[in-house]
Amino acid sequence: MIYDHTDDLIMRIWLLCTTLTIAYMPSLFVRRIYREQAVGDASIVPLVVLQGTSHVWMLYAFMTKTWLPSFPCFLIGDIAAACYLFIYWRYSTERRRVACIITVMYLILAMPTIYVILGGLGFTNQTRPEVAKTQGYICGVTLYTLNLVVLKSIYHAVKHKSSVSLNLWTLVLGTANTFGWFTFGMMTSNWIIIGPHTFVMALHIAALTVPGFQAMRSPVGRSPAEVYW
Repeated sequence: MIYDHTDDLIMRIWLLCTTLTIAYMPSLFVRRIYREQAVGDASIVPLVVLQGTSHVWMLYAFMTKTWLPSFPCFLIGDIAAACYLFIYWRYSTERRRVACIITVMYLILAMPTIYVILGGLGFTNQTRPEVAKTQGYICGVTLYTLNLVVLKSIYHAVKHKSSVSLNLWTLVLGTANTFGWFTFGMMTSNWIIIGPHTFVMALHIAALTVPGFQAMRSPVGRSPAEVYW
């Protein structure tokens, strides 16, 4: 595939790198789980978010034939998340509860998967672009829903006057990636990408301002690091 504009190619490479990095980041604590053979206080939420977003966007990329950067990035994220979840379940002391969460998640993800398969084969009497558009709306709803986790973290940070619930580097990377997808959506005039990523970008920016805002209100003589980190 050849791209006529350098800025378009640069943006696709940027998205390829940041999206794959996001898919890689959970491996940092999953490796610890595997090494120690114990989950500890690690949360399953980031893994569920990665699995959910990667899967629905992979289906959308497949239907829209967006082979770079969307499809390979989200396919890798989808596979990686499944591996992470297996390791998490394997070493969890609450296997039944974890298995229940994973099962419910996959049952939910099975619905858009079946729809895309049937739609792609023509059983829904829709064209490929029509199936892609519907799947895009599903992606938007999924992104809005799963990113309520970020909203919850912001709420806890403000309520308890502590940004301990906010992972700074994850937020920075997520913001850079979201801004990239927003820009890519603008470049391709794709409102299915622009819409939900505008919401996510606003959430991430709000989350990033919390530590700085609270630092300005911290007691004199104490650094922001002492108060929040």
